[in-house]
Amino acid sequence: EKDSRVCMGAELSTARVSRLTALGFDVASVRAALEACDGDVDRAEQLLRQERARRETAARGGGDGGAEEIGRAVNSVLREQRPWSEFGERFLWPEHPRERMLTNLVYYRANYLILCVAATLVAMLLVPQLLFTAGLVAMTFGGAVALGNTPVPHIGPLQLEQRLSLATVPAAWLLNSSGCAGALLRLAAVCGGMVLAHALLRARSLSSRWRYLHEQFKGQG
Repeated sequence: EKDSRVCMGAELSTARVSRLTALGFDVASVRAALEACDGDVDRAEQLLRQERARRETAARGGGDGGAEEIGRAVNSVLREQRPWSEFGERFLWPEHPRERMLTNLVYYRANYLILCVAATLVAMLLVPQLLFTAGLVAMTFGGAVALGNTPVPHIGPLQLEQRLSLATVPAAWLLNSSGCAGALLRLAAVCGGMVLAHALLRARSLSSRWRYLHEQFKGQG
């Protein structure tokens, strides 16, 4: 009698799995959903559909998926931040300028990003008009991200990259109309000069050389 109950339970479990896999869900996800829902097939199906919808939205860059995607990209760079004591440790005139510059640009890219953001914030505080314009530009790109899967008339829904590309048009108009183009060019020259000077004069370490080689191999793969 005990063996018959076990067999019956196994058959019911197999039937539940088969019902959900027939809807296009993989076996591992089905078993995990059934376990989370205490074997309730209807609740497990609802859970699986919600997870599928979330993944499809994120893959299209719609809704919050676009913001999450940008956040992950920024954080992946910031996690590579090197100690600032190492950043300014040793400077020498380069014997191989190109190799040193490429190596340091890869190895210290998070530090360079932080420096450029800090320089931009200082510039906006010194030039209030630039701060106001930067706020409008940020709202423009934020609206492009928040647009999500909302269809555009006669076009339909756009992917995240397409929305950001379109947002550059009003952003460029705002910058040109505000008269801040000159200030932005000076800011870009300052940031670019700092980054290139450091990348050229900072002596390479073994870690930076290894990181550069690793990036090269990863790009070839």
